[in-house]
Amino acid sequence: MHIAVIGSGHIGGGLGRAWASKGHAVSFAARDPRDPDLKILLDETGAKAATIADAVHGAEVVVLAMPYPALDDVLAAAGELAGKIVIDCTNAVVPGMKLKYGFTTSSAEELQKRIPKARVVKSFNAQGAENLVDPVYGGVAASNFFCGDDAAARAVVKQLVADVGFDAIDVGVLENARLLEPLMLLWMAASRSLGTRDVAFKLLRR
Repeated sequence: MHIAVIGSGHIGGGLGRAWASKGHAVSFAARDPRDPDLKILLDETGAKAATIADAVHGAEVVVLAMPYPALDDVLAAAGELAGKIVIDCTNAVVPGMKLKYGFTTSSAEELQKRIPKARVVKSFNAQGAENLVDPVYGGVAASNFFCGDDAAARAVVKQLVADVGFDAIDVGVLENARLLEPLMLLWMAASRSLGTRDVAFKLLRR
């Protein structure tokens, strides 16, 4: 699968590494594809670098893994996203580490309104980057939740979540992003309380 990852930091880099290792064709979209730090990532993964517009043009899946404040610029540079699966990994927070949106909407739903012809799926927003490197704890895969309105898009994302090594948990329609987005704050609170970033969520089933 051709995947454009917008953002080459801890989250974008971690996802790109995992997917490239599974044989996916990964392109890191950047304002400057010649950035020295990006070159290191490309050498590690065998992925390609491109402008945002070029990476998005050839991709089936577009991953938003940049800081949320960059969203406007990214959407302007990306151009047409009709039909593409857009995985929203961002967290919309305001000063004081409060969610920009509450329980009457979510940043993922607001994103879908802006790109109505794309298929938005919320995922990978509620874990430390360390879990993208190794999501298995004592032989048990951590859970990663995802949601979206397009069932076929969710099926693709389910496989991509599994390719990273997580237990992929489909939680239904995009409206449920209102429940997933606060998990980022819960993960941070647990990490600080326990004094380690090596923590993850797990859904148990009987």
